[in-house]
Amino acid sequence: MEKEFWQAYKDKGVVVIGVAVWAQGDPFQLAKEFAEKHKLTYIVLVDESEDGKVAQLYGVEGVPTNVVIGKDGKIRYLQVGFDPEGLRQAIEEALK
Repeated sequence: MEKEFWQAYKDKGVVVIGVAVWAQGDPFQLAKEFAEKHKLTYIVLVDESEDGKVAQLYGVEGVPTNVVIGKDGKIRYLQVGFDPEGLRQAIEEALK
């Protein structure tokens, strides 16, 4: 995600936000370790709610889930699992 999408699209107005949801352990520490391990430079939001409120709001049913939100704030793409070409097409469409 970091190299393929964030670095490729950040200058075109695309914002990438990772959402960390963990059932066990310190979610802030786990998110920090994950971001450092994978050298992430995009924002990582920690959903510290016990019921995974952020995940529920966006219909996340598995990990990873990629969501593209258009300039109008509407969800334009939601995919459980990583489909690079589908994600790329959704981003390109959202930028139009």
